[in-house]
Amino acid sequence: MTTPTPPSSSTYAPGWYPDSSNPGSERYFDGTAWTSSVRPAPSSAAVDRPELSAKRTNILGVAALVCSVIGAVFACIPGALFVGWVLLPVGFVLGVVALFQKGKTKWQGLAALILAVVGTIVGVIVFVSLAAGAVGDAIDDTTTEEVASGNVAEAPAAEEEPAEAEPAIAPAQELVLGETAFGVDTESGMGWYAVELTNPNKDYIFSGAGIDVEAYDANDVLIDTDSSYGIILSGTSFYVGNFFDIGSAEIDRIEVRGPTADAATHSAAAETGSFDMGELKTGSEYDWMNVSGTVTSNFSEDQDMVRVDVVARKAGKIVGIDTTYTDRVPAGGTAAWNVDFWSVPLDSQIEAFPHL
Repeated sequence: MTTPTPPSSSTYAPGWYPDSSNPGSERYFDGTAWTSSVRPAPSSAAVDRPELSAKRTNILGVAALVCSVIGAVFACIPGALFVGWVLLPVGFVLGVVALFQKGKTKWQGLAALILAVVGTIVGVIVFVSLAAGAVGDAIDDTTTEEVASGNVAEAPAAEEEPAEAEPAIAPAQELVLGETAFGVDTESGMGWYAVELTNPNKDYIFSGAGIDVEAYDANDVLIDTDSSYGIILSGTSFYVGNFFDIGSAEIDRIEVRGPTADAATHSAAAETGSFDMGELKTGSEYDWMNVSGTVTSNFSEDQDMVRVDVVARKAGKIVGIDTTYTDRVPAGGTAAWNVDFWSVPLDSQIEAFPHL
């Protein structure tokens, strides 16, 4: 038997060494002599087998996380809640899809799901707080009649004429529903509506009024409902909103439900405030239209969170809506506002209506 080439030391350490008499094999040396134990030499390809490559970055998960982060931020901004409510569901759906992609990281999708849920909860809290504040301010600002109390006056002398009786207050009239329109935004998939309401009462307002708009399909199935709350002042105005849960259904008609005449509050026209809408300016950037304007207050007190509903018309037909808020309109002062239309013709005619 030919022994392997000895190592540089004077003695062999116990172990496996190449067997020069049997190429491709190794023979075991026990520290004293070569044994009869022989084994195939390990293949170099088997040594240091490369580890499996790391999981690839989940691009869809990253997109979901970005949508959820931006949506959560906008959900905390009173004037931009709508943007947050659009992006958060998108982030949630993309996050779910990202979790089921094989061979890609999962943490972005999971983080997007959690953030979308938290952002939605925060957005609901912000919306409820704004609505409660608006209703509270409306109730505080409502003009109420006070009945004076005092001593009973002495009977007038015979030569005195009796005081003239106060004129009777006319009863309130019902709200009048005018033009209505609805449609679906092709980009977001959400439905929208615009309804024209007229308060024919000069000296009555509707405080804390709720306007419910219901969407039905061709089979008279109720698809979704949207509600808005505030003060309905005297005169004619448009109210707009969105249907978020219509899914794949098609809107065939809408129904509008509002307060009845017995819910009206007497408020003399001379004492009730009003708004004046300034000149509207439009512009375009890429494929969306930018609308800006001003609103002037005739109220004796500052008005917070004044809502501006915007309607776009094309050839006389309503083709889109949007809404925004001003942080504050000073008493007797003016505040600016602006809004972006994403899915209307750039040559549309624009109308805007302020609300409390």
